[in-house]
Amino acid sequence: MTLAALKKSIHEKIDHLDDPDYLDMLNTMLYTKDKVFAIPEHMKEGIRQGTADIKNGDIYTMADFEKKYGEWLKE
Repeated sequence: MTLAALKKSIHEKIDHLDDPDYLDMLNTMLYTKDKVFAIPEHMKEGIRQGTADIKNGDIYTMADFEKKYGEWLKE
């Protein structure tokens, strides 16, 4: 399918859509295609702390978690 044919096909499908949620999702996809994700300020400190924890070895593996909370999870 050529680019022109693909655009025409998509345009025709959009013209026949009556689902506002679906159209909103498509609009969001098209609007944000070229945007770079920016990390919100309120999340940056948590990311810094998590990175520091990893560097310091302050982590739990899934096996650690399962061992520590295994009995609690069975209830």
